Amino acid sequence: MTRVLYILSPETNRMMNTKSASETECASDSGSRLAPIAWGLSAGLTAGVATALFALFKMPLPLRVALVLLPVLLALGYVNWVVGLFRRVDELQRRILLESLGFAFPATAILVMAADLLEKAKILPNIHWAWGFQVGAMCLLWLVGYLFASRRYR
Repeated sequence: MTRVLYILSPETNRMMNTKSASETECASDSGSRLAPIAWGLSAGLTAGVATALFALFKMPLPLRVALVLLPVLLALGYVNWVVGLFRRVDELQRRILLESLGFAFPATAILVMAADLLEKAKILPNIHWAWGFQVGAMCLLWLVGYLFASRRYR
């Protein structure tokens, strides 16, 4: 049985929803690594600020709704960017991203559990730290995991 190698034109690649080598994004693009971190950090920070404002001030309903919607919209932007990032990168970058998320998920769970216990033990102030910084912590831990995972494949 003989194998036939077909070289596809760029038009055929587009029709098949694949990318040619020239269309593949460069793995060293710093924007592709920093944008999801920025989306996630901004969602986490705005959620933390909203949580603190809710605990400190009595606000009218429209302002409270806006403070709830802002971090949710930023978090949706984060999810959209991450899914798009996974679709754009090659197999090695996808593996690095998956390993870094595999580190960030349990590390965030441990960090949130510790913050919640410190809050219940009256070591941290009672403003629900676990929810306020969970997304931001997850993004920072994803960055740490990405740095470790990408270093392995150099």
